[in-house]
Amino acid sequence: MKKIALTLLLFGIGLTLQAQPYTSSPKVLSTLDADHVARMMAALPLPETAPANIKQLRQANNIKAHYTQFESAWKKLEAKKLTKMRKWRDNEIADLNKEGTNLFYPFAGPDFLNAYLLFPNCENYLLFGLEKIGKLPTAAQLKGNYLYSLRKSLAILMNRNYFITRDMMNSLNSNVKGVLPLVAVFMARSSNKILSIQKVYVQKDGTPKYVAFDDTKYYPGIKGVTVEFKNSQRDLPQRLYYFGTDFVDAAMRSKKHLVKFIKGFANKMAFTKSASYLLHGYNFSTIRNIILNNTSAVVQDDTGVPYRFYKDKWKVKLYGKYARPIRDFKYGFQQDLNQQFRTDKTVKPINFTFGYHWWTDKSSILVCRKK
Repeated sequence: MKKIALTLLLFGIGLTLQAQPYTSSPKVLSTLDADHVARMMAALPLPETAPANIKQLRQANNIKAHYTQFESAWKKLEAKKLTKMRKWRDNEIADLNKEGTNLFYPFAGPDFLNAYLLFPNCENYLLFGLEKIGKLPTAAQLKGNYLYSLRKSLAILMNRNYFITRDMMNSLNSNVKGVLPLVAVFMARSSNKILSIQKVYVQKDGTPKYVAFDDTKYYPGIKGVTVEFKNSQRDLPQRLYYFGTDFVDAAMRSKKHLVKFIKGFANKMAFTKSASYLLHGYNFSTIRNIILNNTSAVVQDDTGVPYRFYKDKWKVKLYGKYARPIRDFKYGFQQDLNQQFRTDKTVKPINFTFGYHWWTDKSSILVCRKK
């Protein structure tokens, strides 16, 4: 996927960053409960406690059609990729799935799905991207063609399991506004209930300031969104942060407070997938250094930090097959990684695609643990 600096952030539960307590905002939407909206968008049953107007909305013909079509597409995604990825996760990276950890996912965009699927026990998820935050739909939008646009926005992910930045920038500025609706769908489909949604501002000292989502006042700092959610199998809630911001070094020179904010999350792991080989370039060294110096483990494909940076201080386990970058990219081939895949007798196969080589069996995964 051609993601050019996207990412969602993690929740602030048990963080070293505790400048301000997190407070839930009951006014997530003006007329609809956020979790009910998420479940309708995700084509899931509504709870018995849902109000009558929500249940009545669910009976609209277009929403009934959405349930049928979305459920069919999701079942195919489950069978083709998600079920297999969960099994791989439990067999190969169980040691990374501990409570008290946090996940840094640069160039993520709305991809909460893969972040949570591979790392379901993190307290906070830090995701970033170029797309806008956006907002959830109103009742009037749900009665219209909003759900059709939503399925269209998710079509590439359903087929390839990654987003294309260019397409996302176009589709998320029309009927479906920003990343928040897609994140809500993935949360619902991951058995999570949305508890609250707030705006968050990273202030000049690197601490977060939380305000109500519908607060229109001006606040200094880098604006993002934070979503508190709770899984049905967990005792405590978790949190996601998303910031729509550019990670190129030239832009990061004025965002030292954002770097401080990211570094403030202890017990961090990193995840990158379909990242346009951006971390191979000299102009993304700030983010590359955060991954190398401030995380204890990394799960990535070949588009993440180049293999040569891991050789000395990291133990790297390889999975799948290595192939040259797809034709969209004229750079990114790693001769040393290619050689390692050819000679390492411990490389394990994978039975799902991961990254840009979605139509072949040539997906690669690197699991890097700091020595």
